[in-house]
Amino acid sequence: MSKGPLYLPRSALIAVIVHVVVFALFIVGFQMKPKSSQAVVDPVNIVKAEVIDGAAIEQEKEKIRDEQELRERKKREEQQRKQREAEEKKKQQQEAKKREEEKRQAEVKKAKEEKRVAEEKAKKEAEARKQAELAKQKAEEDKKKAEQERIKAEENAKKLAEELKKQEEAKRLAEQEAEQKRLDAILEQEEAEIRAEQERAAKAARQRELNTLQSQYVGAIRGKIESLWRKPPGVDTSNASCKVRIKQVIGGYIKEVAIVKCSGGSDQFRKSVEEAVWKSDPLPAPPDGDVFLPEFILNFNPG
Repeated sequence: MSKGPLYLPRSALIAVIVHVVVFALFIVGFQMKPKSSQAVVDPVNIVKAEVIDGAAIEQEKEKIRDEQELRERKKREEQQRKQREAEEKKKQQQEAKKREEEKRQAEVKKAKEEKRVAEEKAKKEAEARKQAELAKQKAEEDKKKAEQERIKAEENAKKLAEELKKQEEAKRLAEQEAEQKRLDAILEQEEAEIRAEQERAAKAARQRELNTLQSQYVGAIRGKIESLWRKPPGVDTSNASCKVRIKQVIGGYIKEVAIVKCSGGSDQFRKSVEEAVWKSDPLPAPPDGDVFLPEFILNFNPG
């Protein structure tokens, strides 16, 4: 590896310049010493020598500065080159590390995939073995079940035959019972019709009796009212008639009397009919309790 340019500290550079100036002045002074034969010194030449030596020093200083700037520039360029090399190396290392990581991840992924495929394969094989075992067990169970069902079917067939026999016997007995019930029903219906006819006849006879009794009952009421009616003096009642609503309770006691309608008569006739009804209290008792009338309308026609 080559060494870089040599750099001098500022103090060393000043020391070198001072030594050079002193050395130059020493030389100039030595050369300017007066000879024994020369009495007068030329000041113009001395000043010129000093000016020339100062320019040389400035040139030397400029040269030194240029060399220093050159060394510094080369140093910066070398540093930049090393930095670029370091960055490039770092970049290459990072890329290499990235490739290694990608390779590692790919290998891990591949290993995982292979493991997954292997596990899936093992799982499928285990499932296939399990299904085969289940199928075998199912086949044995189906065979056993089929045998049980065959035995059960034979037993059911036997039971069915016995049941059919029982049903036929029950059907025969049911038909006999039904026929007997049908005959009993016919007989019962005939008897019911006879009883109904007898009841209808008795009811009709009773109704005729009640109608007769009720006519007699109403006639008795009308007779009593008419016997108690007094014709109003000076009133023509030959064509007069009234419809009277009468309400009574058991015992013939009158609760209410209301004239519904009167025709061919005067108010005196109306009032005389109402008074005759009230005078009839209590009304005659009915010949039978079934013909009692708690409320009825009596047609009063004195004639």
